Amino acid sequence: MSWYEKKVGLALGGGGVRGLAHIGVIKVLEQENIGIDLIVGTSAGALIGGAYAAGLSVREITKRVDDYLKSPEFEDSSIRAIGESFSKAQKTFLQRAQIFVRNQYYLARALCRPSILPSEDFQSLINYLLPDMDIRDTRIPFSAVSTDLLTGKQIVFSEGPIRQAVLASSSVPGAAEPVRVGQWLLADGGVTSLVPVHAARKAGAQVVIAVMVDRELPADADIETAKDVLYRAGEITANALQEAELRGAEVVIRPDLGSMHWSDFSRAAELVKIGEDAAREALDHVHGSLGLSRRVARFARRMLVEFKSLR
Repeated sequence: MSWYEKKVGLALGGGGVRGLAHIGVIKVLEQENIGIDLIVGTSAGALIGGAYAAGLSVREITKRVDDYLKSPEFEDSSIRAIGESFSKAQKTFLQRAQIFVRNQYYLARALCRPSILPSEDFQSLINYLLPDMDIRDTRIPFSAVSTDLLTGKQIVFSEGPIRQAVLASSSVPGAAEPVRVGQWLLADGGVTSLVPVHAARKAGAQVVIAVMVDRELPADADIETAKDVLYRAGEITANALQEAELRGAEVVIRPDLGSMHWSDFSRAAELVKIGEDAAREALDHVHGSLGLSRRVARFARRMLVEFKSLR
């Protein structure tokens, strides 16, 4: 790869349902003819990135998400139930009572099981979006980042069943049961790399476009109990590690997703548009980071459009 042509990698971060904003980012990059040479994803980024790398179009991915949200599998899932608890939508007294009882059940489950949600819920979503194929057969080279809970090491899947790799990458600690693969006990890739910039670089990317969809560190946190202090300390550590990794990317796109909870599907339809808006705001920076040949090609396309408009 010469100085005038650079390999572009897309590093898609985790964030649960917030990761649907990745669809909007990819849509804009595609519209701008910005070719992606490789994709590396963590958690939700692995799910959306894996679907696109496997050959699904943005339209097909969006349709599959819509179909899943209307499916009996989602309606009966614990993911939907958890999301309702964190949704800011108005709730009746009966709904609030149901949520309270359900939360007590999840709390009790957490004390005696490795997760509060059944792995079938996550597998159902993955099966809706991803074809049953080997990662080596994807249209765009793809990797999914996970974390081995036994050694603490980052595990990057670049071969093997794509569904299994994405399940391992998106098994949120405590929420989803860890995935056993050989000697590894795997959990969400966000434990070691919320936005996989380093993994994209190791995969060969010379220009890394990172998309961060997790919540920013809140400045107005209520810190009153020992639990609050411990949780805040964990947030600060995770945020510092994330910002350090993001500094290694040429471009960082941050869709404005506010404080939406990772399991709140009530605003799913808005997220693609939010991703589009963020990508468009970053386009000058994106184009400026590309190799000379891509910038020349973009200039030629613009000139051709202007020439045609004058005819």
